[in-house]
Amino acid sequence: MAREQLGVCAEANLHGSYLLFNALEGHERVLRHKLARLPLLFDRLAEHFSEAMLTGVVAIGSSFWDLLYPDARPAGLTAFPDFNTEDIDLAPVPLDILIHIRSDRLDVNIIASMQVQQMLQGHVELQDQLQGFRYLDGRNLSGFVDAPYNPKGRAKRQAALVDAAQQPVFAAGSYVYLQRLAFDAVAWQQLAVSEQEEIMGYDKVSGKRLADTMLLPDSHIALMQPDPDSSSRVLQQNMPFCLLPQQGLIQLSFAADATALQLQLTNRLGLATQGVGYDLLLNYCRIELSAAFFVPSISFLELSAKV
Repeated sequence: MAREQLGVCAEANLHGSYLLFNALEGHERVLRHKLARLPLLFDRLAEHFSEAMLTGVVAIGSSFWDLLYPDARPAGLTAFPDFNTEDIDLAPVPLDILIHIRSDRLDVNIIASMQVQQMLQGHVELQDQLQGFRYLDGRNLSGFVDAPYNPKGRAKRQAALVDAAQQPVFAAGSYVYLQRLAFDAVAWQQLAVSEQEEIMGYDKVSGKRLADTMLLPDSHIALMQPDPDSSSRVLQQNMPFCLLPQQGLIQLSFAADATALQLQLTNRLGLATQGVGYDLLLNYCRIELSAAFFVPSISFLELSAKV
């Protein structure tokens, strides 16, 4: 049975570090070996700092996949969609490797990030380093519970991890969209709570979805979870970031099927349903970065390193 990377479905942590790399040309063989060793590095650090609950994710960019693993490609793995919309710039960026590290100790995250950088040094170029944090027991900087529509318990694995019956080679892997959104906190705070709740589509305190009679069709929750009775097919692992004067959200969306990510994105942009606009929350956000990756299983990483 394929072993998934534990960071995909891990419970929430206090700190998140995101390392974005592009690979140097001709270093694919070495990188296959190095990337296969990263889960062992995370396991070793997690054991040494057991109270930190450290996990990690190694994800490969859509444009780099065929160079790194030319023998097999996950079905549906494509570049981040660059939809032509007048009002919203998705800012797609070609990135080769995403390393996501989460724990309950910032110093442990920094130690892990430094060791990852040391292991990959000479084979990659660091494009960006993002740092997220847990805010007010799982809220984002809007003050609302982040992603209350997320699948819970066993449903998380069903939503996020590829089924072996569908793609045996990529079983326990996950498709992922990364987005960084800058948030206009000043404009948001000028709204009344009732106006904020209309935009979000759920109660600010409890996170409960508004009644259907009060729910706007282009509210955030109506587009991110169109059918509340079905199990969500996308798992959000999001964290706020703050680098004054800028602040916002680092959004990681995991799915067992690439089409689930694409559908959620088209819903959010108002491209899926005639007469329904884009997510009202985007009036207070600016998308600064978007990229598509695939998270292979640990089993796939180890097997590919032998080639």
